[in-house]
Amino acid sequence: MSSPASLQTSRIASAILRERDAARQELSAAWQLQVFRVEEALATGWEEHIGQVFEERFAELAARIERDVGDAVRQSAEEMNRAVRRFAVWENREQWAAALLDSLRVFCSRAALFEVGPHSLRGLRAVEGLDVPLDQAPALAAAIASRDTLVTLATAAELSIAIAGLFEAGRCAVLPVVARERVAAVLVAAGEPIETDGLEAMAALAGAALERRGRPDPLPEAAESAGDEALFLRAQRFARVHVAEIRLAKSREVVEGRAAKRLYALLKEEIDTARVAYAREFLQASPFMPDYLHAELIRTLANEDIAALGEDYPGPLA
Repeated sequence: MSSPASLQTSRIASAILRERDAARQELSAAWQLQVFRVEEALATGWEEHIGQVFEERFAELAARIERDVGDAVRQSAEEMNRAVRRFAVWENREQWAAALLDSLRVFCSRAALFEVGPHSLRGLRAVEGLDVPLDQAPALAAAIASRDTLVTLATAAELSIAIAGLFEAGRCAVLPVVARERVAAVLVAAGEPIETDGLEAMAALAGAALERRGRPDPLPEAAESAGDEALFLRAQRFARVHVAEIRLAKSREVVEGRAAKRLYALLKEEIDTARVAYAREFLQASPFMPDYLHAELIRTLANEDIAALGEDYPGPLA
């Protein structure tokens, strides 16, 4: 039978784990929200004023996070600020790769970037000239296929002999850089600790910079005019930003709701407010508009588990 002291210790340990998980969720949501704001600025043609946009839009958010986790976030925000400015003016592949890799110094000790081809990976910048068949690098192939971050060991079996030779033994993170539904590049980062949230934010920012010069997302066939296309893209951004804001403002409720599969019950006011706004601004504007908000609630808030929203979740907007 457990003693009162051991029970108390267990409760304290559980409380610490809950607080740590909630803090991690809040920081992750904050990074995600920063990236979405940058994407919005780039998409609406404000790149010539991107530094001012960063300072004005992120000042309150940065201050809030800094109170929680201190100097590390301040340094990260400064690094993102520099990266944003460089991504706004890049002119070729080398400048884009340099902007991304130079921004990672506060998140890892070493990183390598590879352009993704049909069957191979081509090294960029410091590893330029290194070509690796994709079937020799299963961890990179898995990250590309899933379009999601993968944390693995820096071994030849996972990364290929050539890529593993760039890193010391230990963990590494493999991050796809996605631009308009395609993985354009893959980033491998190593070092202890690896700050995956910051790395993901920078990879997303790099993808947004590529998107600015690429073609628009595939949209439903009914979205034929430029006006329709802009509306669909605004709807996508609305969904991503509002869900990220919910994650940031209600991080503890998100952790609890996922575990208990009752996210909607705990976040009903926030979710319903977003649903009403989405229906008014987008569903009423186009009969062909998908429910991007519903998709984002499942993908980001519920971690791809619709059951986590709970049985009382009303489902997609009609």
